[in-house]
Amino acid sequence: MDSMYVSRLPLLSLVGVYLNEKENPQPLYLDLEIKISLKKAAESDQLEDTLDYSTLCQSIQAAAAQDHCNLVERRLTDLLEIVFWDSRVYEVTGRLYKPGAVPGAEISVERTLRRSA
Repeated sequence: MDSMYVSRLPLLSLVGVYLNEKENPQPLYLDLEIKISLKKAAESDQLEDTLDYSTLCQSIQAAAAQDHCNLVERRLTDLLEIVFWDSRVYEVTGRLYKPGAVPGAEISVERTLRRSA
């Protein structure tokens, strides 16, 4: 299986348990590793034969800006599920970064989702 990567996709999101986090969108960053066959696209050189990463990134950014959630774990899971809108995706691993969550450290969470058989 091949992989497609998205690195440090910038997001603005209402995520957190504290009042200021519920009222003020904060910057997050997302890394993705998407398991998908690239064989057909490599042979055809046609966009319809691969995952349109531009459209995917726009959809993820729009979703991240929607409703508030308490935990980055929930936000990450919701964003990873968007990747499965393309039925050719077999697996996706994402890491969501929340800079500034702890002074002097960058917090991140990572999850892998696989398409059920």
